[in-house]
Amino acid sequence: MSTASDTPTPARPPRRKILVTSALPYANGAIHLGHMVEHIQTDIWVRFQKMRGHQCLYVCADDAHGTPIMLRAEREGITPETLIARVKEEHQADFADFGIDFDNYHSTHSEENRELAESIYLRLKEAGHIAVRTIKQAYDPVKEMFLPDRFLKGECPRCGARDQYGDNCEVCGATYSTAELKNPVSVVSGTTPIEKESEHYFFKLPDFEAMLREWTRGGHLQPEVANKLDEWFEAGLQEWDISRDAPYFGFKIPGTEDLPGNEKYFYVWLDAPMGYFASFKNLCAQRDDLDFDDFLGKDSDAELYHFIGKEIGRASCRERV
Repeated sequence: MSTASDTPTPARPPRRKILVTSALPYANGAIHLGHMVEHIQTDIWVRFQKMRGHQCLYVCADDAHGTPIMLRAEREGITPETLIARVKEEHQADFADFGIDFDNYHSTHSEENRELAESIYLRLKEAGHIAVRTIKQAYDPVKEMFLPDRFLKGECPRCGARDQYGDNCEVCGATYSTAELKNPVSVVSGTTPIEKESEHYFFKLPDFEAMLREWTRGGHLQPEVANKLDEWFEAGLQEWDISRDAPYFGFKIPGTEDLPGNEKYFYVWLDAPMGYFASFKNLCAQRDDLDFDDFLGKDSDAELYHFIGKEIGRASCRERV
């Protein structure tokens, strides 16, 4: 006759190291339902992993750079730094009201993020993966600034629909360059833009095509995500413009600080993705029991999960629950 003591105790699964992030809310507006759907589901999953005994850390930050933030601060008569500090407090208060428990909530406008952005850029440059060339852009002669795609409106060059942005038509779905937009108008001043040349910095993304093809098909992604990325490979990877001209709110590109009138800034989409790691680096500085490389170093066995919610498209990359 067997007893309870004869029953073998199930082996406890090894304790996992898990770093979790949610998409960074943009510091140019309030938290909305799309943000909450994403962050609540992330918070539930993180709590579940902690209850299972795993070392699970949840970090996020405000995405705090870009032209829209610069222009909004100008309209309100305050500095961009004042604006993003105020919005960050509002964001954190809203998340707290919904019981969302971050291990750290930071900002992309931080020294940690500046260091990471500059370090990655300089390594790429040293390895020959940065190109510099002159391009033509739409320029607002009244505001004396180059205009991003979203700050231009006009008629679609394909279907003729009016009041369309400078990069795509929401009526027929066409994509195009700002030079193709018909009867363009600056959203900032309402004036007709002119064409002006400027030197820009490009990341040579095609240099990494073979590595990216192998990685995306290496079992790291859901098949549906890998299939979607294949569309980009079929179209051909393009060099990516990672620079923006002054005036701009962001980090200056190293080596351009001493070029009066020709300073260049990192495009927000270069430093924003690093904001996740910058937030974790900030957390590590606060806690003696955490080491950045234990989670994000080359030989780390930690798992990294990104939850991407409704506000920027529904997709997620995960290996196992």
